[in-house]
Amino acid sequence: MTAVGMTPTTWPRFATALAIAVVVPLVLGGLGILNDYRSGLLAIGAITAVAGLALNVLLGYAGQLSLGHYALVGFGAFMAAKFTDPVELGLPFAVGAVLAPLCTGALGFVVGLPALRLKGLYLAVVTIGFHFAMDQGFFQSAPLSKGSGGTPLPRPWIGTFELSSGAHYLALLCGIVVIVWWVDSNLTASKLGRAFQGIRADEDVAASFGIDVARYKLTAFTLSGVYAGLAGVMLGHQIGVVNFQTFPFEKSLLLVIVVVVGGVGSRVGIVTAAAFFGVLPVLFESLVNTSVVSSLIEDLPGPLSNAADPQGWDLILGAALLLFTVARNPGGLAEGVRHAREDREQRQLKRSIAARRDEETAGDADDESPEMPALPDLPRPSGLPERRHTTGPVLEVRDLSISFGGLRAVDNASLSVPPNRIVGLIGPNGAGKTTVFNLVTGVLVPDHGSVHLLGEDVTGLAAHVRARRGLGRTFQNIGLARDISVRENLLLAQHQVASYADGWGLIGLGPAPAVESELGTRADEALGALGFERFADTPVRNLSGGQQRIVEIAAALVTAPELVMLDEPSAGMAPALVENLAERLSDLRDDLGRTVLLIEHNIPLVMDVCDELYVMDAGAVLAHGTPADVISEPAVVTAYLGEPAL
Repeated sequence: MTAVGMTPTTWPRFATALAIAVVVPLVLGGLGILNDYRSGLLAIGAITAVAGLALNVLLGYAGQLSLGHYALVGFGAFMAAKFTDPVELGLPFAVGAVLAPLCTGALGFVVGLPALRLKGLYLAVVTIGFHFAMDQGFFQSAPLSKGSGGTPLPRPWIGTFELSSGAHYLALLCGIVVIVWWVDSNLTASKLGRAFQGIRADEDVAASFGIDVARYKLTAFTLSGVYAGLAGVMLGHQIGVVNFQTFPFEKSLLLVIVVVVGGVGSRVGIVTAAAFFGVLPVLFESLVNTSVVSSLIEDLPGPLSNAADPQGWDLILGAALLLFTVARNPGGLAEGVRHAREDREQRQLKRSIAARRDEETAGDADDESPEMPALPDLPRPSGLPERRHTTGPVLEVRDLSISFGGLRAVDNASLSVPPNRIVGLIGPNGAGKTTVFNLVTGVLVPDHGSVHLLGEDVTGLAAHVRARRGLGRTFQNIGLARDISVRENLLLAQHQVASYADGWGLIGLGPAPAVESELGTRADEALGALGFERFADTPVRNLSGGQQRIVEIAAALVTAPELVMLDEPSAGMAPALVENLAERLSDLRDDLGRTVLLIEHNIPLVMDVCDELYVMDAGAVLAHGTPADVISEPAVVTAYLGEPAL
């Protein structure tokens, strides 16, 4: 999976690129270099690029698979015809180019509703059904398509000038591609794009950062629908007439090929692949239609002559390239380029490590510090709502229970976490500790019982709302988005602090730039506290297990939560780091004033740092007290070691 670039396109660069994109086709057309045929080829490539970017919003950014996305392109084209056809509403092209994508975005929202409950293959099947429903029903309805003759779309007018020549219309399309590119680059650099990344990585992790997963899934489908609708507008006015045969299901498969071969999540790769696959069918057809080739085909035997038909060869070649890409670089062309760059950077990092530590070999790529770095001491962000203050416990769990089928995973568990304390939650594997964490944070809904945070009953609140109330947590498996960099993960962890509206992020205006600057400063301060500045732009997946765990703890702390819930923080750490972890956890309580609920299997670590211990076994709380008292109870010893032999 290709990491998404997080650098927005600035206004000066955008204006320059837009001017170049518009002027170059006009100049080349005026010089006679771009005739209508060549302009048409490039136009199809530009349209396919926008359609590919539409699917990339879902598949590359938010991790939602759609196999019927070209139906949205078709809907956009038909809506554009309704708005701009003189026989219909007769609106100007500019109005239709806005209204048609908005209508398609609304349809995308509806298509996204099943994604709230379905994932992977099941969601893909639903999107296939959507395409066939549109193709066999909506696109063939008389009010929409006007029968087999299709619906005309006139070429746009600018004032009294019609963009009738291919070069003139191509200039408009190139300008639209630049605008979509600019919006898309702003998307990936904003909280909206990071929310998509978090959802793609792990929905539970995203919710722990305060991301409303359901809302952002629907936003991804809606925004992707807007992109696809714009591609439909571009295509309709390019070909001049649309009917139900214009948008076959194979085109949806071709979009998937474009995104995968170009590189899932990579704008550059997808636009490059789109230009190739967009132009390819037209080139095949023009090649076959030349007099020399057509005469050769006519002389071939029947089966061979039929095989030479250009229809479908683009999909055959696309399928071959898809197989090759998956076998060599599953992340597409962009991943191949990225791997080459990362290999070069990794070699440079090894050389710098060898220079700093002469006693180690240059092959030690983990560069583990012998001590765990200081945890970031960051004040509570001003963007969060005021939290309740109470003299009682920070967390109080009362009689929580949940069953999975016939298994009672948690059985009437109750616990209390006083302020400014480290409370341990221990027990053998399968005791229900992580399930309790998931019940407390809202990942799971209890069968009965309640959860109170700072005196407020949060049992009925969603996970992302509880995060905003002051819950921060880590996970057994690293709770980070591994395909993006360390710094971007620290930005993602601050989602609940980014208070600007998503629309401002898409255009890079309003409060978005100032807020993003503040978030970046906070992320840099956390990196400085960890001593991880050199890893700021390193994808998390390239760090060692211990380094990833440190970044995860820092991400949980970056919004200064009232309760920090750590699920086996020593897992994956080198022994030297584990020895030092106790000191850092004590600092978390004593110097940073945090309250900690800790799941840990390292008993010496638990004994060293915890003020209180809860022991769970078979879903129930077995014991509670000080570490020295609890660990010596016979029931606790039995739970860990089993019954003594007779």
